[in-house]
Amino acid sequence: MRLCFGSYFAVLVSCKAVNVDNKQLCEVLLHSVAPNFEFTFSGQENADRVREDASSKLLRCEQNLSKDVTDPARHANPQEVAAYFKDNVLKLLDSNLFKQIVLALRDIIASDTPEEVGKKIYGIYDDTKVEMVSGTTKMGLSSQTEFSFHTFLAGVFLYVVTNTENRSGKKTIKLITQEYVFSFTSHIEEIILLVNDGSNRVNLVSGLMENRTDAEFAEDVAGYVVDRIKQLAPLPKQDDSLLVTLLAEANGKCLYCGDYLGIPKRGKIPVKKCEIVHLKLSPDEAESYENAVALCANECAPLVPTMSSEEIKDLLERKQRCADLQAFLDRISGIKFQNQIEAVLREVHKTKNAKGLEPTNIKDLVEIERKIHEPFLKDKINASMARLYKTVKETCSRLEQEIGFDTNIFGELMKSASILLESGIQQKPDIVDPQEYIMDLLVEKLYSQVGQRYKDACEIIVGYLVKRCDLFNENAKQS
Repeated sequence: MRLCFGSYFAVLVSCKAVNVDNKQLCEVLLHSVAPNFEFTFSGQENADRVREDASSKLLRCEQNLSKDVTDPARHANPQEVAAYFKDNVLKLLDSNLFKQIVLALRDIIASDTPEEVGKKIYGIYDDTKVEMVSGTTKMGLSSQTEFSFHTFLAGVFLYVVTNTENRSGKKTIKLITQEYVFSFTSHIEEIILLVNDGSNRVNLVSGLMENRTDAEFAEDVAGYVVDRIKQLAPLPKQDDSLLVTLLAEANGKCLYCGDYLGIPKRGKIPVKKCEIVHLKLSPDEAESYENAVALCANECAPLVPTMSSEEIKDLLERKQRCADLQAFLDRISGIKFQNQIEAVLREVHKTKNAKGLEPTNIKDLVEIERKIHEPFLKDKINASMARLYKTVKETCSRLEQEIGFDTNIFGELMKSASILLESGIQQKPDIVDPQEYIMDLLVEKLYSQVGQRYKDACEIIVGYLVKRCDLFNENAKQS
């Protein structure tokens, strides 16, 4: 087995607290040595997806840590890093699994024997200082039974960041599952977690057996309790969790006036004061997620008591459309299409300007005269498909066999998106060309999903789905 950031991170992921996601845990770890490091840049589209993708690649050992992390780690103060772990990392982990984390990491370190691979030597020698806060060696760690948890985590993290290559753990990462970590549960009595560091470090069990005055004993117990409380992951506040959900569904906007409120992330508060309001159609109706909306605290929320039942129904319908759209986006992000879509777009992009492509008789395709109402959009799609329809169809058919890309499923997903978008656009009379607006949104969604590449091919694929009758087909007819 190999100790690297990915294997270290995998152990912690298996023991994280409820409602903590991988990207959050990953960033908090890296900020211990590089407080200003970010996976994304200001204004980047689909930033949350980028953060998730970057942390996943680190977890799978598919890329090494950035020098923006490793360089400052070499100059970090170990005691400050340990203090940071105590204040920021422990609360993201399940306090009931601290001992399993220690035992799993110790097992990985013990199994990481030196080995020559090509011109490099990977592995840890017995006299290597592998816990860099206390300076404990690999050999010393193997027989150690008392651990200060946050110090141990910070010390091993510093070693991982400054002395290992993450890609070296590709084989190991497959072995570090939750079952692997939990397998150490039967051995947790073999180690003791200390309450404090330094000369006054205390263990509650050993403290009970010592000859101490009542005052000293009470002080030790109080210290133990306080430390355990600090280690416990705080229970999520219902309102905070609900607020994030509601704002995320509404794209960070007030559902009534449309003003931007922001979406709380990583401890940040919304950019504008907002409030959860429960819209009730009857006085005895219970408060729930279904009737909760996020509104401007000072402008829109005070208006709710004076709203008519029709206005309340309209707001609830808007909320439902937002929830439906978010559910769709969650659905599409849960399907592993990215590599398959990218392969299709890459092929289309290559052939777009190729000479000698067999033309298509538009009359042989689905007539879009009644399907597309906007002349410019209709002409644009027809012009593209007259030349590329057969090529795109052949490409999709071939790749369906080669990589399992299911054009039908993808088409249905795009169709679902267009229907959901259309229901929202009906509420926006300022949009002059709804179908073109929807198509542009679909292209942008596809474009962002594949890392903002092959935009020309994204337009072609969406046009292909229109002609193939997956999109805008409620008024379509065969010629």
